[in-house]
Amino acid sequence: MTKIAIIGAGLSGRLLAVNLARQGTSAVSIRMIERGDSRYMGPAYSNAGDYLLLNVRAGQMAAFSEDSDHFLRWVQERGVRADRSDFLPRRLFREYIVDLVREVWQARRNGPLLEHLRAEVIDIETAEGRATIHMEAQEPFVVDRGVLALGNFLPRHPLIENRMALRSGRYARDPWAQGVLAALSRGDNAILIGSGQTTVDLAVALYRRGHEGRIVAVSRHGLLPMAHRSFESYPSFFGEIKDSKRILDILRTVRKHLARAKAMGIDERAVIDSLRPDTQTLWSGIPTDEKCRFLRHLFRYWEIIRSRIPPESEAIIARMRDSGQFTVIAGRIRNFVETETALEVQYVPRGRTTQEVERAALAINCIGPESNYSRVDQPLVRNLMERGLIRPGPANLGMDALPNGAVIGRDGRSSDVLYTLGSTMRGVLWEVIAVPEIRVQAERLARLLVTGNFW
Repeated sequence: MTKIAIIGAGLSGRLLAVNLARQGTSAVSIRMIERGDSRYMGPAYSNAGDYLLLNVRAGQMAAFSEDSDHFLRWVQERGVRADRSDFLPRRLFREYIVDLVREVWQARRNGPLLEHLRAEVIDIETAEGRATIHMEAQEPFVVDRGVLALGNFLPRHPLIENRMALRSGRYARDPWAQGVLAALSRGDNAILIGSGQTTVDLAVALYRRGHEGRIVAVSRHGLLPMAHRSFESYPSFFGEIKDSKRILDILRTVRKHLARAKAMGIDERAVIDSLRPDTQTLWSGIPTDEKCRFLRHLFRYWEIIRSRIPPESEAIIARMRDSGQFTVIAGRIRNFVETETALEVQYVPRGRTTQEVERAALAINCIGPESNYSRVDQPLVRNLMERGLIRPGPANLGMDALPNGAVIGRDGRSSDVLYTLGSTMRGVLWEVIAVPEIRVQAERLARLLVTGNFW
């Protein structure tokens, strides 16, 4: 029997388990290990509020690439009125994935044995083509293959002078910690550090709770994500840049097509969308120093177009900005100073040298998850790094691996025991965190683990 352990039961881990069950036989045993309970799927999907919507239309959220309406049919069968273009509550998607795993469990008589184990994996050893999984307060066990579906880690702290202030009860590092917004009274002011999708989610959540205090978002560029729109498609120009090795050359070509699309009356989002099928190939061919240059100078401008929010969220943000309740500031945070009544956030506005201050009852870190594994303070990652079983990925994003998910260790050799998928692969493939990419990774990795054939 082939024994497989999946460390992590977020979206990536569960989709892999489902695909292993679909492709495997009774000769395969699967253990999915997660600290949370069987219904927890990480912060992105585990909030019960209907106001937190998926950032992708229902018609693109199916678990299986060959059946694009699978999720839509699932919600419709449960009495939800929806069509392919709707942005549905995230809790529905969580229930959908949990239900798929449950179906796999119930059908296991002629298929793989599937076990969901609640535990924290703290270390892994590999020897003689097998992996020993060590867990906190539980006995270790041995498997033939281990899959690191680790998901996201807490964001890094802001680089401030007064590091003691990071221990303040008026600063929240985890924007998705249970009860984080409950610390705010209705009239309290709040500061959101960052201006990406998490910032939008929290601002919308506060709006839905009837919050009346000011909400200020502070980020380096002060740019919010664009919203989804229906627009005419733009033809792919991948052929013009497929051999480019410099970010500047790619940028010039993209700008040319953005100008051309504008002249044709086509939305700029269509230009970026036209590259999506080839983004992984393009990213893989760019040298690491050029990847770093992109992250330093262009990432945010790409991200606001690429990672969009539902139109419903955009409308709420617009109302809050028009009323003056929500403000976005471009600037660099320099320090926190806690007083008896507030946390003072000192920052320098973009393009200026003089410091300004915003005061709030709570500052919430919405920078985004830490992706540099050399800085991740988590027992499993720390131990795997010390053993040399993993190393940071290109441009210090995630962990290094082959495109098929085989983990690359400190010695530069790929493992035939440890594999990974999902956000851990961002440095390798870049476009890996949305459902359309994760489901393909899960299907291919399951095929590789069961049959030895990735494609």
